[in-house]
Amino acid sequence: MRTRLAAAAILAAFLASATLAVTPDAAGAAWLMRGWNNISYLGTAAPPAQALAPLTGEYTAVYRWDPATQSYQLYAPGVPGFVNSLTTLNPGDAIWLHYTGNTREFNTGAPPPQQNPGGGAGKVSIAASTFVPASDLAVYEKGFNELYPLSTDPSSHRYFAPVNLPHGATITSMTAAFEGTGDTVKIRLDYTPITNGDTPGLVYKLAEVLSSAGSSPQTAQAFTHQVDNAANVYFVVVDLTGGPASKLRGITISYTY
Repeated sequence: MRTRLAAAAILAAFLASATLAVTPDAAGAAWLMRGWNNISYLGTAAPPAQALAPLTGEYTAVYRWDPATQSYQLYAPGVPGFVNSLTTLNPGDAIWLHYTGNTREFNTGAPPPQQNPGGGAGKVSIAASTFVPASDLAVYEKGFNELYPLSTDPSSHRYFAPVNLPHGATITSMTAAFEGTGDTVKIRLDYTPITNGDTPGLVYKLAEVLSSAGSSPQTAQAFTHQVDNAANVYFVVVDLTGGPASKLRGITISYTY
């Protein structure tokens, strides 16, 4: 028994220092290979033997890191009860599973359904480097947080970036940092139904920042709208018409929920 416990301690020390790839799957399925597998458990809370019942006879141990005690908890089938310190697997647990069978898929459970946030306020930021040109002919430069066209050619004017907002949130404002004078920088937060292709009449403006309306950074209040990620897609459109003198920097979108 001491030999087994010593081996477990050595393994725990190895796992604590190991840097191995996690193999999650958004649908709750993980591909297991012979040996140690680092996977996410997404099923309902249950004792390890029950949670891993489809793998009965195909694994020798499962470890979970306990941040409170800074140690690994162990469950190993067939060992005396006092050896097993892992009594429950909970949704979202990252576990190390020692798999002894052949390569197979293991359904660890479905991710929790999307829910509206509880309540409060938040912000989402968009770096200039995430934008892509609307035209393949655009000639532009961008760094980690700066985007600008190299000429005033119309193909280099327009750029897009997706926006990821919490489902059910209410957008309140958009703040943009830019460089430009006159009517050379236009920044719009838009949404369109997911069924829309390129029909302009089905693209709706939520907020707009204009270089002609004031200096940078500038904040524009948003039209009242509750985010519906099931029905719509959200994105920012930027028009830079002043050549290298019209630059986009950071954008933040504020919301409540």
